[in-house]
Amino acid sequence: MAGAYGGYMASKGKEQLGIWDGMSEANITSFIEDYKANRGNSHSLVEYACPYISEMQSYKDGKKGGSYKICCDTVDYCSFYAQSWFYYTCGGVALLIVIILIVVSCCCCCKRRGGGGKDAESIETSDATKNEDY
Repeated sequence: MAGAYGGYMASKGKEQLGIWDGMSEANITSFIEDYKANRGNSHSLVEYACPYISEMQSYKDGKKGGSYKICCDTVDYCSFYAQSWFYYTCGGVALLIVIILIVVSCCCCCKRRGGGGKDAESIETSDATKNEDY
């Protein structure tokens, strides 16, 4: 049921973006003023419509219509740090850094305990003791 509801919201969001693209410049300006003054249901419209702007053909074509002016210019939704891929990338980089730090610390601990192999000094002493007669 959640998938159907998500599809419904996506279609309604895209429908709202299409409405904004068809609005006149005066109506867009009026809507932006209402949004900034927190009047009416402008905030709820922006919340469910703007996440779908990247799927709109007008956005892909680079047209700066009403939906672009509302979602990208006014709400700043199109910035790279407002997109989910940016947070996924940051999380992946942080995880990679943590893994690298764990590997480096394990290598340092093994080397300090002498588990990483024989040192050159210990090899020389063992060769010298084998050749001596007691």
